[in-house]
Amino acid sequence: MAIELGWGPTYTSSTDDHGVGAIKWDSDGNAYRWVEVVDLDLAVGDVVYPASTSTWQVTQDISGGSRLTALVCGVAVVAVDISEAKYAFVQVGGICPDVLGDGDVAAGDAVIGDVAGADGVADTMAAGEEAAVFGYALEADSGSPTTFACQLKGII
Repeated sequence: MAIELGWGPTYTSSTDDHGVGAIKWDSDGNAYRWVEVVDLDLAVGDVVYPASTSTWQVTQDISGGSRLTALVCGVAVVAVDISEAKYAFVQVGGICPDVLGDGDVAAGDAVIGDVAGADGVADTMAAGEEAAVFGYALEADSGSPTTFACQLKGII
């Protein structure tokens, strides 16, 4: 078995070490995409959105950033300080243990990005929002910060 240096879900870098857009899998079958984070720092569990039409730049900033769509394209699995290391992996498939919720997510709910609420937060899908679903809550959101485990749809 070969060992690939500089890879792990929580790896961050100040340089594009993997080629923005590269996808990697861990031994549990979870998928991660290497991205460039723009606009705001990320916390673990932040949902992110596309911020470029031509490359894998992402943002969690729904109110004043460069978000292009309401469709979530990943979940942060590591805190990212963009002034120090703006490249990181976001989870795009599998079981994600920590997704930030809005406090109203119940187990079994289909979830979307909360584009009418706080930056980086997921919300329960309402009627007519089916196309924006990025996963299904495996438990109710709780704790501080408010998080929940989620089965991601495979937003690769």
